[in-house]
Amino acid sequence: MRWICKDDVAECLTQEWRDTAALAKQELLGENSVEERKRILKRVTSSDVWRNFYQLLPENLKKKCWYCEAEEIRSDMPVDHFRPKNKVEEDNEHEGYWWLAFDWENYRCACTFCNSRRNFDETQGGKGCRFPLVNPESRAYSPEDQQSLNDEAPDLLDPFEPDDEKLLWFDGDGIPIPRPGASEDEERKVNNSVEIFHLHEARIARARNKIRLDVEKYVKKIRNGDDAQAAKLELRRMVRDTEKLSRAAIIYLRAHRDLPEVKNILELD
Repeated sequence: MRWICKDDVAECLTQEWRDTAALAKQELLGENSVEERKRILKRVTSSDVWRNFYQLLPENLKKKCWYCEAEEIRSDMPVDHFRPKNKVEEDNEHEGYWWLAFDWENYRCACTFCNSRRNFDETQGGKGCRFPLVNPESRAYSPEDQQSLNDEAPDLLDPFEPDDEKLLWFDGDGIPIPRPGASEDEERKVNNSVEIFHLHEARIARARNKIRLDVEKYVKKIRNGDDAQAAKLELRRMVRDTEKLSRAAIIYLRAHRDLPEVKNILELD
């Protein structure tokens, strides 16, 4: 999971894109028929709005999945509607947050494994149309339910929430877990996200474990004075926000914060 600053996204969107998205939303809001709204959402011109949004993003926001932080490991990087536009699996009566289909604040960049449902022998996951709430009674059902929308508390991690990435930790095998000392609510939020975004899938877990091994290798060099400067530079690179699996690198490096060099890299007092 990585934190994404909304201001960084807003700055890159052109007036042309905003106008196109606003017109698409206006047309959608003007339809009372569920079938007609679904037809509009399936049009190529609708997909172009989401595709063009992604193209406008700066490279540092497109380099890796906002949920799992993978790059080439798990395929392409489509735009996910955080609040699903077609339906909500947790509520059979819900027609989806269709009115948010062209609102960029509802977009997240997600790899195929995080965005699409997948079943493997050892794991299953992928967001699909999942969107659990802490209090399901607060769910918004229409554009008129703005207060309900404001009151919704998603029961899954969100890249736009600055504190959410800090709730995600990893064990010695690269498996995602709640951070030590997390509350019951925080643990549930993390565990929901692990399954919903398929963060425990074997290949991504192995990749995190490789990060742990690399961190330990470079830390050992620092402790032994074996080309320590090069090791520090490599660790600095690994924890940069634009690097794949940087959150895992930070977690594994924190275990060695007894070293002044590590405290400096992590900017710890």
